[in-house]
Amino acid sequence: MKKFFILTFGCQMNVYDSALMEYLLEKDGSVKANSVNDADVIILNTCAVREHAVNRVLSRLEDIKGLKRKKSGLRIGVTGCIPQHLKEKLIKEKPFIDFLLGPDNLRKIVSCANGEDGIFVKLIGTPIYSELSPARGNFPEAFVSVMRGCNNFCSYCVVPYTRGRERHRSIGDVLKEVKKLSNEGYKRVIFLGQNVNDYNDNGRGLPYLLSRAAKLEGIERIGFLTSHPAYFPFEVIKVMKNEPKVEKFLHLPLQSGNSKILKLMKRGYTKEEYLKIIDAVRNEIDDITLSTDIIVGFPGETDRDFMDTIKMIEMIGFNSAYMFKYSPRRYTLANTFINNIDEKIKKERLNELIRIQSDITREKSEAYREKILDVLVTGKNEKNLLESNGITVYNKNIIVKERLEKGKMVKVKIDEVKGWTPIGTPVKERVSRGEKSEEQNGVTV
Repeated sequence: MKKFFILTFGCQMNVYDSALMEYLLEKDGSVKANSVNDADVIILNTCAVREHAVNRVLSRLEDIKGLKRKKSGLRIGVTGCIPQHLKEKLIKEKPFIDFLLGPDNLRKIVSCANGEDGIFVKLIGTPIYSELSPARGNFPEAFVSVMRGCNNFCSYCVVPYTRGRERHRSIGDVLKEVKKLSNEGYKRVIFLGQNVNDYNDNGRGLPYLLSRAAKLEGIERIGFLTSHPAYFPFEVIKVMKNEPKVEKFLHLPLQSGNSKILKLMKRGYTKEEYLKIIDAVRNEIDDITLSTDIIVGFPGETDRDFMDTIKMIEMIGFNSAYMFKYSPRRYTLANTFINNIDEKIKKERLNELIRIQSDITREKSEAYREKILDVLVTGKNEKNLLESNGITVYNKNIIVKERLEKGKMVKVKIDEVKGWTPIGTPVKERVSRGEKSEEQNGVTV
């Protein structure tokens, strides 16, 4: 029986695509190996959004190359955005790779695993894989793709060139997959799209989809990624506020706090328009959790432009942020810009941004002390097997000071905060007079 092992790099959409390939391979009779050392087929599902991400994959491939000499018949494949973006580099520098698959060609994974060599990176423009509905994830959580591709062509971004133009799944197909997850005991789903705000099924958008999904029994939490400020549907705010199952969390990439740089990035909004969204959300949901993406050192970014970003970060007070140095990508418009920023300056700006955001994140985390939160238990705590990991409706990871079953919903009082992580104790349910609690009956809850 053939064994496969998938190494996943990059975004949540890649995690979902790995689940698609896993589903197809298992349907064909293959089984998941425990590690790369046990596998007959090793698949690296990759990200090309930044040079660092590419270098991680190239380094891992070098590590794996030695396994091919030791194990006769071992097949190595690279899938995802790097084959789509850099197939010539892989062919030239890594001749030991047996097959390359782009995001639109994942159905070829079975034939490639079974011995077909080749390069399959054609952007077909139609696959959305709806009929596959892998309905799997890292229990009790799962991603569900509602659309694929992107039409925005931000000047720094390679996604439209590696994943093609937007294609949207029907609401019926999405809900069918969510229902499958519910039937298998999953409790949390996160809807995915490179521009999930733009989701559209015959005029029915993201707010409608969230409302429909919230009516499905079994699913307790619903989130969505990634929102684009230029397409933000304000009606989604009321759904987030009024529907208990929809998470009170919004990931809204800012990228820069300077309108000149935003225009060069082709983001489609100004800093003032971005702030209007933040104000509108906080006016309805005052305890909303906000996260963002920031790029420093974009071509043409002056010290004053960078300070605008710092001011925005301090003014808004994001709970967390993903922060990166600008990384030139082939094919993109920004790759033709000539006023590039020195790497030393990029690093200094990134370090300053990280320092400031770290202080804000720590302060936001401290605010959880003494609060009682509804928590979904996601698994055991690796550092202390007598504790559990959990996640709140605010998308905040916490530690629960008790070993609990995965998928259990529990109220937790936060006793302390270590670093950025709140730590709490389960709150026992009160019982009415004359009734015995489960604990009194000999069962610890």
